[in-house]
Amino acid sequence: MVFNYEIKKPWRLEVDFLDVGQGDSALIKLPNHQVILIDGGPDNLVLWRLGELLPFYQRRIDLIISSHYHDDHATGLAEVINRYKVREIIYQADSTSSPIFDTFLNLAQIQKIAILPLKNAVKVNFSTDCFLNLWPSASLGVSADPNNSILAKLNCGQKKFLFSGDNSLKVEKALLKSGIDLNADVFKASHHGSNSANSEAFLLAIKPQLVAISVGVSNKFGHPAAMVLERLKSLNIKIRRTDQGGTIKILGQ
Repeated sequence: MVFNYEIKKPWRLEVDFLDVGQGDSALIKLPNHQVILIDGGPDNLVLWRLGELLPFYQRRIDLIISSHYHDDHATGLAEVINRYKVREIIYQADSTSSPIFDTFLNLAQIQKIAILPLKNAVKVNFSTDCFLNLWPSASLGVSADPNNSILAKLNCGQKKFLFSGDNSLKVEKALLKSGIDLNADVFKASHHGSNSANSEAFLLAIKPQLVAISVGVSNKFGHPAAMVLERLKSLNIKIRRTDQGGTIKILGQ
């Protein structure tokens, strides 16, 4: 399945891994002025971060991708669609949900936002050289798990970004077997840098120059794991963390 978005006046690519505490949210501003939000963090701090990065007159988000239903990824999304005009929402089709995620989807239906429960891989085209590939974990044949997430890969000009949600080692193994091209310049670490993911084999397949870790200060989970940090250092991969440097901004060509 392929979705095509209209082409607009060129703009510079920007990807921001938002400082939302112990949670995940990433803002993508594409060259043709489309705006994408992947996840919404654990609370409404995401609104503050969006206000910092989008001009006051920018009240539109073209696409929201919800990697999975966990509260630390989904809580802020309801207020986002209350404050911004959202064109479309993509989320992983799954029988498992949560009250917070259900509230978000119900609100989206009331607002008549286009909603796609993703079961199979899709490609979303934004321009001739800028597109997203999305793989729900179910399409890889892995067993159900609360951490299973949509894997998103952005190709835009000369830059490639990989967003992995909270996917675990079993999803990484399935991805390695699938033959999917995982190579990316920037990788958003799985599950906040947990050692339940981010295996050496997976990192070697991605070959990232930079790994961005979305994580809260002194969080109770001990994220990111010391073993993962050592693994990244041994592979000479640059590390940036939201708990140490705030929002991580990556600019394209």
